[in-house]
Amino acid sequence: MKDGIPKEAKPRHLVLATIDESLRPLSLRVLGAYAQAKGVKTTLLVVIKDLARIGHPITFSDSEIRQVAAFLEREGVTHLGFYLMTASLKPYALMVKALRARGFKGVIMAGGVHATLCPEESLVEGADFAVQGWGELPLEMILAGKDPSTIPGLVWRKGSAVQINKTAPEQKKDLNALPFPIFRFGEDRVLVKGRLRRLTPRLNRLYADWHGKYYDLVTSRGCVYQCAYCCNVNGAPVHRASVDHVIGELKHLREAAPGIAGINIQDDSFYAGSEEWIAEFSARMKAEVGLPFITRMIPRYVTAERLEVLKAGGLQYVTMGLEASDRMNKTLFNRHETAASFVKAARLVLEAGLYLSVDILIDNPYEKEDDLREMACTLNSLPRPNWGIVSLSLTPFPNTPLFARCVKDHMLERFATDAYDAMLHPSREGGYRTPRFWLLLNTVVLPRLSETMGARLIEMGPRNAAAVQMVERLARWMSTTRRLTTWLRDRTPWLYGGVYFVLRLFAGKHHQPKAIRLG
Repeated sequence: MKDGIPKEAKPRHLVLATIDESLRPLSLRVLGAYAQAKGVKTTLLVVIKDLARIGHPITFSDSEIRQVAAFLEREGVTHLGFYLMTASLKPYALMVKALRARGFKGVIMAGGVHATLCPEESLVEGADFAVQGWGELPLEMILAGKDPSTIPGLVWRKGSAVQINKTAPEQKKDLNALPFPIFRFGEDRVLVKGRLRRLTPRLNRLYADWHGKYYDLVTSRGCVYQCAYCCNVNGAPVHRASVDHVIGELKHLREAAPGIAGINIQDDSFYAGSEEWIAEFSARMKAEVGLPFITRMIPRYVTAERLEVLKAGGLQYVTMGLEASDRMNKTLFNRHETAASFVKAARLVLEAGLYLSVDILIDNPYEKEDDLREMACTLNSLPRPNWGIVSLSLTPFPNTPLFARCVKDHMLERFATDAYDAMLHPSREGGYRTPRFWLLLNTVVLPRLSETMGARLIEMGPRNAAAVQMVERLARWMSTTRRLTTWLRDRTPWLYGGVYFVLRLFAGKHHQPKAIRLG
């Protein structure tokens, strides 16, 4: 072995792994396809673990480590690569230490968001490399046994000193030249509930988002936004694949996995593409693919004309961020959208008969009651009933502008989240939580309440005992409806468009249970 790279004494076998709470190995599928195209046998491994909770970090049993180590030995694995988010750094370090103790001699490396944000930290004890930036070229050079000093974006050890190579423009490949991502069953592995198993359609349905029926698609890398809280490391400009390449991937998917029922487009800036790209994509989606799709939208790019084109191509479900009040978005998040721009775009989406999922950030120790009331007023102004809320706990990721601001303001310890434990979910005891009245009102109650009644509850506020009791009662009553709605959304999101106008008949005064009255 020289500089951590084994001699080519046996065929290379790469295992690409991730530690996550569900089955969503999109980055592994992309990198794995690239490695296979270079003639390297590749297997994907997803380690599914529940999110860390207060007092319950992610750990591995002796049996789990033994099964993984035996698999690596049996399959003759020469290279083991992990995709790292910040919350998976600690369990990754545990896994590396345990596998080395079990005698694994192959190359161990990590890439992904955290490796780019915190490169030296990602070179954990027992690992050979970490990779910053786009991973295709560094992975190819590592597999080829190139001198580490020549590999762009590589983090490695020279003796006892950590070396961090600069990233290079050539890491950013032409997306049209990349092979279609791996999507297969029978070859790849899942470690779940203590057992290492082959990935099957059944396991995919049980543990993947949308019950495995929607395929995760990426048509571009990068984002036009520069939100202070975001750990998107691709930045601008946005690199986009051609429509021909994207449609080719989906036609390939339909042949390989005919059971797929829809497409979940994961791009951060999909909607910021050109009019020509969107028009061609929509026309060919309908004519050549014939599957409904979900996409994320940026308010400033939403127009009625674009929505009409995309809906004709199969668009059924839209995700869009409000995130917070205008004050928070401007002064803390560097997010150049306003309540007015959001409402304008959201109304267009709803008027087009599409379902709208609204992202908001909660558990923000910088927020004040005026911010929460403003956000409630913004949400309350949306037409009912075809929208819902996804709330995520604000998390300062290391080496982001928000993290630097929190350090400067001595605010980190006030957060209920810790990016190193369970990002976007509370995992720190005693941290700030959004007051329960506003949390329930904004995330559960308002989407299912008439605008008139919502406005009354907002006006009364959390200091009014009757309003507090009503919000609690409504939230409990609506929880059953919400579970049913989620079940329906996960399995048949396309039904939202079909029942939109029927549901509208029951919005307004008929949407309020008669047994509940404001005092």
